[in-house]
Amino acid sequence: MKTEIKSVVILVAVEDEALPLIEFLGLKENTAILHPKLPMRCFQGTHNSLALSVVLSGKDERHHVDYIGSEAAAIMAYEAVTKLNPDVMISAGTAGGFAEQGADIGTVYLSDEYYVYHDRHVPIPGYHESAIGLYRAPNVKALATKLGVSTGIVSTGSSLKKSADDIMTINSHSAVAKEMEAAAEAWIGQLFSVPLIAVKSITNLVDHDNASEEEFIKNLSYASERLTEVLIQLIDTLPEFCVEDLAR
Repeated sequence: MKTEIKSVVILVAVEDEALPLIEFLGLKENTAILHPKLPMRCFQGTHNSLALSVVLSGKDERHHVDYIGSEAAAIMAYEAVTKLNPDVMISAGTAGGFAEQGADIGTVYLSDEYYVYHDRHVPIPGYHESAIGLYRAPNVKALATKLGVSTGIVSTGSSLKKSADDIMTINSHSAVAKEMEAAAEAWIGQLFSVPLIAVKSITNLVDHDNASEEEFIKNLSYASERLTEVLIQLIDTLPEFCVEDLAR
């Protein structure tokens, strides 16, 4: 018997990237479902046949910025799987891309093959492989074809700035997106047997001579628009699939 996709959680670190989707879907905040000590926020509603939740990582009250990075992402994903019981999770956000892989500003990718960390350099057998992650990504080829988007390996790290060692690791896996959350969320998904699809919209080209942080700010609005467009298409398409269709 196949498992219908009825409940979907979308995990987003940066609030500005999530608000257009929350507004479009008319989702309402549920302040009672996540642990009250955590900064995460949950917005819920239905769309077509899906029960939808968008979970934000929340704000650092000390510095008035979003909680970005793998620590908040892992906690957010844990809360999602234990409190919301989704059939599928989606890691949605922006990322750095690579012109040599065919990316441009606003290109949107679905994750494929596996997720890696690019800034965990632990040259000890066993620990090296564990640190990199290599968490399997769902089979999204048919989904990507329907949506008309490309797929590729998504690579996660804790820094926005470029590092030669990080880029070397990214290139060794031919990753198409450099971001800060997906591998942590994929780890939680793997532990709980919940498939995690990453949807990443490109804000900056890592292999161009530029400052990633400046390009991120400059292109965030447009990349977020493209992200929202693809997320809406994905949400509309997911009910045509079952959980087993995403298996490898």
